[in-house]
Amino acid sequence: MIKKPTYEELEQRVNELERETENRKRVEEALRESEDKHRSMMEAMIDPVYICSPDFRVAYMNPAMIQRTGRDATGEPCYKAINALEEKCPWCVLKKIQNEGEHIETEITSPKDGRHYHACHSPIFHGDGSVSKMTIYSDITRRKQAEDSLQKAHEELERRVKERTAELIESNEQLKREIEESKLTEERLKGSEASLAEAQSIAHLGNWEWNIVTNELQWSDEIYRIFRLNSQELGATYKVFLNSVHPDDREFVKKAVYEALYEDKPYSIDHRIVLPDGTERTVHERAGITFDNDGKPIRMIGTVQDITERKRAEEELQRLSYQLLSAHEKERKRIALELHDSIGQNLSAIKYLVENAFQEIRDEKAKNGARLLESIVPVVKEAVEEVRRIQKNLRPPILDHLGILPTITWFCREFKKTYPGIRIKKEIDIQEDDVPDSLKIIIFRILQEAFNNIAKHSQTKLVRLSLKDSDGKIDFSINDDGAGFDVDNVLSGKQSERGLGLISMKERAAFSGGSLSIESYKGLGTTVRASWPIS
Repeated sequence: MIKKPTYEELEQRVNELERETENRKRVEEALRESEDKHRSMMEAMIDPVYICSPDFRVAYMNPAMIQRTGRDATGEPCYKAINALEEKCPWCVLKKIQNEGEHIETEITSPKDGRHYHACHSPIFHGDGSVSKMTIYSDITRRKQAEDSLQKAHEELERRVKERTAELIESNEQLKREIEESKLTEERLKGSEASLAEAQSIAHLGNWEWNIVTNELQWSDEIYRIFRLNSQELGATYKVFLNSVHPDDREFVKKAVYEALYEDKPYSIDHRIVLPDGTERTVHERAGITFDNDGKPIRMIGTVQDITERKRAEEELQRLSYQLLSAHEKERKRIALELHDSIGQNLSAIKYLVENAFQEIRDEKAKNGARLLESIVPVVKEAVEEVRRIQKNLRPPILDHLGILPTITWFCREFKKTYPGIRIKKEIDIQEDDVPDSLKIIIFRILQEAFNNIAKHSQTKLVRLSLKDSDGKIDFSINDDGAGFDVDNVLSGKQSERGLGLISMKERAAFSGGSLSIESYKGLGTTVRASWPIS
């Protein structure tokens, strides 16, 4: 006969079950909170991220990835959603990760838009032994295009491509099937946190959360590693953070935080930090803010990413590009001088000799010859003028002899001769000596390209040109009241002559240490603004 449990035994069993239920709820709540932080961090990343499930379907796409693909393809096969293929990719990285269990880095070219990406593929191990894949893309298209252009344009410039490969090996112990559900949930929580830490380490990106109401700040381990701080010795406080910010950048950072909290401005900034050993690094920060029903900020969640190497690569690329630009201008100057000193003088000599020969012919028998010689003279004169025109377009001598201000006046005068229906209003408020020699040819090329676009496309009657010294900067602007155009469409569409010209102006300004913006609206005209700091 089976002995029936007593009331006390039943009550004790019920209490044990309630405790187990409460424990499981706490563990599941901790898991959900960790997953929310994980998702918030990935959604704040500036690089596209997606997760592929073991059955080759897209399990997650962050906003940057959705923007790249043009749609949310969650649930679709990864080879179709990411690479626009109808069958599994022959180079499938997920298969390799599932077989080897290792982190993989690749460089790929998207078959959809032809852009180049550096991809970091990391395994995500699940409790049932299956393996998913998390991929982080970094768009390196501009770097690739610049490297190709530099290599083709000048053989003496070395390609500077840095590749970094890292192999992260993690062993996964087989979970026993008979493990209790609460233990399995705890293991899943630990695995999720480990994957988050690994992803942050790979991307040099940490996440933080600030409870504005309680003034509690939490940092991930990666943030401590980025700032080279000891999490045991220093707690996460706003003061500790500001002490690590470069002194020259602190006011800028504090202003950005204030504007995000109280003016609802996007918080996405780059600034420098100083490590305990005095080393300077550059970080990119992004953050999102949660407001209560009254519009008061109550929570701020953000990310910090070390972008020092990327910044250095961009600066090195800018330096090489500026060298190439200078080489181009020197070659233009050399060709212009050769046209003037060699071909132009030879044509002038021919013209002079023909005119003298024509003067020497007097008798009646030579009239036909005289007519022939006379017909040659205007042809030679036209050739001389054409050589002079080409020489001035390549490198106007007035720029080297007199400077940028007389060159602008000369250029406007010549432009009005060709296009008398366009009136030019100049506003020059700067001295010749205040413009660095290295900027004079840059300003002239921007002027040349802008006026070329105005003549071809604007249909304007008035152009306003301004060059002035403004608060320690050189400001240069060209405005017309013509037809206008869609700037984004021209810059991102087919590479027309006009699109290439706009890109060329932007690159010239950037390579010379300045910036250039283009504003245009259909029917409202176009404004080109360039600015350079005066050192």
